[in-house]
Amino acid sequence: MRYQYTSSGFKNNFSTPFNITNGIKKIIFINIIIFILTEVLGQRSSFFMMFGLVPHSITNEFKLWQIFTYMFMHGGILHILFNMFILWVFGKDLEIEWGENNFFIFYLICGMGAGLVTYLFNIHSFNPVVGASGAIYGLLAAYGLSYPNRIIYFYFYFPLKVKYAILGLGFISLFASFSSIASSISHITHLSGMLIAVLYMIIIQNKNILHLWFLKLKMRSMHKKIVIKKNNTENIKNEVNQILDKINDEGWESLSSQEEKFLTNYSKKNYNKKIPN
Repeated sequence: MRYQYTSSGFKNNFSTPFNITNGIKKIIFINIIIFILTEVLGQRSSFFMMFGLVPHSITNEFKLWQIFTYMFMHGGILHILFNMFILWVFGKDLEIEWGENNFFIFYLICGMGAGLVTYLFNIHSFNPVVGASGAIYGLLAAYGLSYPNRIIYFYFYFPLKVKYAILGLGFISLFASFSSIASSISHITHLSGMLIAVLYMIIIQNKNILHLWFLKLKMRSMHKKIVIKKNNTENIKNEVNQILDKINDEGWESLSSQEEKFLTNYSKKNYNKKIPN
């Protein structure tokens, strides 16, 4: 499956081949370095069993780090090139919109979440799962939700909106996950990466909505406090005026001890406020 990206900014994004955002540049660099080391040292099988996702090893040898490290291992040059190309093409806009740190968090959550689900569905498997595909498919799902009406071209000829392309990939992964046909591709990793991305974006969106709702409630509460304080101030002033009127009509001796105390406290409070610094 080949992709051609068209949207506003298409020419600007692809006018130079090395136009890569910082976060994606770092992810690609880490993957390439690990791939080169794996190939140069000639220990691919050993590396895969140690750092790839091997469910049996996680269950029996507690190699929990594999849920993280597997997404930086790749089985061949085409495998890593395809994943890094998709990361670059579809990840740039997301990183620009979200920021580098948020993009990193999203990428790792999708990759590790997909790894965890893959482990749970194949808990006794000895076959290592490697590759960034869980995170990449999560990225594709997020891109489809963020820019659903942008156009991609399959084989540089067939135009298709992103939302339909992503739905198609999702259905393919879903049916392939339940297929009995043997495959070297971990479709459950792809599917779980997409589902985790969708859940992540729903949670983030609802988090923003809840935050706005909380701010609205806080503003209402502050408004009520201001109104109450204003009413209390008016009541105090009215009571002071009544006491002063009583003094004017009947003299100071007519005041009760409670009225004297109230008037004294009020005088002290206002006098302290007006003392210059």
